[in-house]
Amino acid sequence: MRRGNRRLTWTVAVLVSQCLAQAYAQAQTPAWQAYPAPPVGALYSIDMTGPDQGWAGGMGGSMLRWDGDSWTTTWLEIDSAIVAIDMVDGSNGWAVTNAGEALHYSGGSWQVASQPTTSWLSDVQMLGPNDGWAVGEGGKIFHYAGGSWQPVTSPTANWLTGIDMVDAGHGWVVGANIILRYDGSSWQVFAIPPNHEALMAVEMISDSEGWAVGYAGAILHYDGSAWTAVGGLTGLNLLSISMLPDGSRGWAVGQLGLILEFHDGSWGVASSPTFEDLWGVTVLSGSSGWAVGRNSAVLEYRSGGAYPPADTPTPRPSFTPSPTLTASDTPGPTETPGDLTEAPTETATPSDTPTETATPAPTGTSAPGEPTATPVPGLTDNPFPLPTDTLAPGQPAGTAVSGETTVPVAQVSATPAPGQTSVATPVATQATPAGSQTESGSKSRVQTILVIGLIALLVVGAIAVVGFAALGGLWLRRRRR
Repeated sequence: MRRGNRRLTWTVAVLVSQCLAQAYAQAQTPAWQAYPAPPVGALYSIDMTGPDQGWAGGMGGSMLRWDGDSWTTTWLEIDSAIVAIDMVDGSNGWAVTNAGEALHYSGGSWQVASQPTTSWLSDVQMLGPNDGWAVGEGGKIFHYAGGSWQPVTSPTANWLTGIDMVDAGHGWVVGANIILRYDGSSWQVFAIPPNHEALMAVEMISDSEGWAVGYAGAILHYDGSAWTAVGGLTGLNLLSISMLPDGSRGWAVGQLGLILEFHDGSWGVASSPTFEDLWGVTVLSGSSGWAVGRNSAVLEYRSGGAYPPADTPTPRPSFTPSPTLTASDTPGPTETPGDLTEAPTETATPSDTPTETATPAPTGTSAPGEPTATPVPGLTDNPFPLPTDTLAPGQPAGTAVSGETTVPVAQVSATPAPGQTSVATPVATQATPAGSQTESGSKSRVQTILVIGLIALLVVGAIAVVGFAALGGLWLRRRRR
């Protein structure tokens, strides 16, 4: 009897220790976790200067700052959406908006430095405090030099969405059905994407190697001579990409919380804790990174398991918009959207978040499974699946800007304009996050609670078994006596 009790006790102890060891190992393995960030609405961009400082920009002039411990909210006195950020260092950086504003971070605060255009600026890249580039709607390209942003000659009228400069003499730009290259003196059309996709972001390892991602799961690789398609993982739109400096690992994010990871020379689908569209990603190392997206989604790639729930944040203060901002500052689409992410309307008040509205997808792309269409000479429609996320001054909350339409995910444009191709929302061809978007905030916490509860039950059960075994042994001793 004693031997049986001892064996049972040791068996239970071994099982408990294995469960604890597995839980500890899972907690130490880097994974994407939902961070309880302040609810500021959609976040479109993020840039980190290091593990202890970074910025994320979003709708209605919202800025989140990371200080190494938490994200705090700063509201700029603008109505536009901050769609791209690039920090030179911890004390100097630039951001651009969908109203064509160039924001400068200096002296510990963000200010509107200039407005080189009233059109949408999609991306910004700084080479130093006095040298930078920005691209956007209508093929516009701006160069920052001599203390001001100046337009430069562009070889295209296509919407430009992403830029990455290798150095002052080499750079790349991607956009709707276009890839441009900078040779140190001018920008030239280098290539047309193989399947005529709308590309959303580019990340160069060097001038002879890089990656680009875009609509319908497009992944392109540059090998020093040509851009080739590497795909088949998903039909969802990929919206941002970030690679380690040596190119050994990287992540791309997109619709419905999709996260792809590049490791050991190939791309694969990674686990994601959210179903929200993700629009920005940046990685600091193989075990540290951040991603942001719709409905204040903030994810951290980290070790240590899930975060606890967030405290209720302070609401946005009210302010009087600058008199220079008018309804015309926010570009609005003029066509019925086709390929869209889901875009429910969010009600805005002076103490809440502004309304999210949808913008159209590019024309000239093929629906999944259909033959590739003839390339369109100039794709000038907005390829961003982002809402404009602004209210024109004086516009009632919850009212769509004139010309804009909100369309559910699965809806297809019923009557395309002449010359347009009707495009359906892509469907993933491989395992991707799916389910109700209302589950995104609680899924990770529920899993953590279940794991902790299971471990606690096992520990209590082990203690109970050991206790019963001890009591049984004492009872047998007394009975023999």
